[in-house]
Amino acid sequence: MPTSYWVDSTPETDFPSLTETVSVDVAVLGGGITGITAATLLKRAGKTVALLDMKRIVRGVTGYTTAKLTAGQGLIYAELIESFGEQVARGYAESQQEAIERVATITDEERIDCDFERTSNYVYTESGDELEPLRREVDAAQRLGLPASFVTETSLPYEIAGAIKMDGQAQFHPRKYLLPLAHSLPGDGSHVFEYTRATGVVEGDPCRVETDKGPLRARDVILATHIPFLDRGLFFAKVHPYRGYGLTAPIAPDLAPSGMYITSGQPTRTIRPVPDGAGGMLLLVGGESHKPGDDPDTERRYRAIEDFLAERFGLREVTHRWSSQDYIPVDQLPYIGRLTRRSKHLYAATGFRKWGLTNGTLAGMILADAILGRPNRWSSVYEAQRLRPRASAARFVKENAGVARHFVGDRLKRGESRAPKDLRAGEGAILRVDGEKVAVHRDDEGELHALSPVCTHLGCLVSWNTAERSWDCPCHGSRFDPSGTVIQGPAVDDLKQRTLPG
Repeated sequence: MPTSYWVDSTPETDFPSLTETVSVDVAVLGGGITGITAATLLKRAGKTVALLDMKRIVRGVTGYTTAKLTAGQGLIYAELIESFGEQVARGYAESQQEAIERVATITDEERIDCDFERTSNYVYTESGDELEPLRREVDAAQRLGLPASFVTETSLPYEIAGAIKMDGQAQFHPRKYLLPLAHSLPGDGSHVFEYTRATGVVEGDPCRVETDKGPLRARDVILATHIPFLDRGLFFAKVHPYRGYGLTAPIAPDLAPSGMYITSGQPTRTIRPVPDGAGGMLLLVGGESHKPGDDPDTERRYRAIEDFLAERFGLREVTHRWSSQDYIPVDQLPYIGRLTRRSKHLYAATGFRKWGLTNGTLAGMILADAILGRPNRWSSVYEAQRLRPRASAARFVKENAGVARHFVGDRLKRGESRAPKDLRAGEGAILRVDGEKVAVHRDDEGELHALSPVCTHLGCLVSWNTAERSWDCPCHGSRFDPSGTVIQGPAVDDLKQRTLPG
């Protein structure tokens, strides 16, 4: 199965599952960068915390990232100024830089060896026709106080037409950074629980967190689950999932480009060097973003990146490959804050727009301050219950119309007419069996597994992901392994089992 370099190069964790009811000041649901950052800051401030993850910590989106820490996030600042005004855009820019500095500070304070490196970020194009948007973006970034400049040369082994260079950015190894922080949490009334799936939260004083291992009590609860699994707040309608792919390949250190790179146009290519831990170097290249469930041949996404590696860098040996899922907010700004306007003790963060390491760090900072009753100068920029029609109405309608098309249209499709016995090892498909649609997969040992294709979140039909061997929901991004077990929310219940005739 696809595994990221970050996961493969670090030891597995072994925290216990919840076995009895515990009470803490704050329950943090989700063991990625948002949850671990928030839990770390809260424990430092004297709170008792319980960090829960449905599987192993830092094995979700945070463990399958490009690991860039940058405010240079494509062409965003000119758009933010136009949609929200300069004050909000400046808040976004300043807060992204502050998140980078917070990671640097924690790395230094805790003496964490996580390959943290200051470097420049480049947003580039090879087309002269795309230079004007880059120049506008440089002007916008400079107005907002970011260290941006326009350049025409980089250390890439091919010519570019122009690029936005942003100094003072950083890259690191996310698991080497986060695992020491997680290991420092247990003790003095605080806990880390793995393989403990939160299934519900009853808000009160205290709140009651329902899990598959029993209840947990906390005064405050943070939903750091990438997208809130509680449907309160309608975040599933305000953020929309996209999958992206990444590969690493060995490269001679003297041939590796310096800095981090991302294309300004399509197809997206993100590039950065990675120390391999043995004195050598890997090149990480990613891209090929698409909505889950919309591509019947996800393997071709990896092939496209492999072709790019071979053509542009002469690299053909791939060491790791993986994919990840991000949520794009309808107005381009993440949602960080109270789950609903009436929530007093429930908090959430989602919609990081493919820049989860800076935004996840920032979310942990903002939510910790909110629970501690401390002012945060950027919280109003990301207010989770905001309503800004000018910036979001068109995209909100377009994205949710797409969800409706899947909900209705996928039910009208007949499903494949071939028999389950015709599936090859490793293959999955929605088949029509005795007049009913069934999600069927044949594993590598030849055994067939049959499931209901109805996603347990809001009832859309899942589709088979050929590259990841998973059942993916095209509506809100829930994912299930071949046996139907949830591997990514917002769904919390597994797909229902079905029995094949004969």
